[in-house]
Amino acid sequence: MEQKTAGAEIVREAYDLIVGPRQAEYNHPHHDYSRTADIFRAMTGVSLTPEQAILFMVAVKLSRIANEFDMGLDVPDNTRDAIGYLGCLNMVRTVRRGIS
Repeated sequence: MEQKTAGAEIVREAYDLIVGPRQAEYNHPHHDYSRTADIFRAMTGVSLTPEQAILFMVAVKLSRIANEFDMGLDVPDNTRDAIGYLGCLNMVRTVRRGIS
């Protein structure tokens, strides 16, 4: 019999990373991706919001997942990271809404 939640644990793994080790290492995503956007602007002259900087990272992970499909691979880290970036996006949007 198939377990209905098999594979869903990846959401918890992503959550544990973005509120645990990653946040401890890189600070809150709003701070981290504001800095990332500033660096990107300095390098390219293109301004991004922190949200857009995160969406760029989601695009990287989606590209890697597409490559997995093309190559017949299964790399759970890419899926976990994409989920984590979407969690970071929501955390930044929460800060923007004034909810801490």
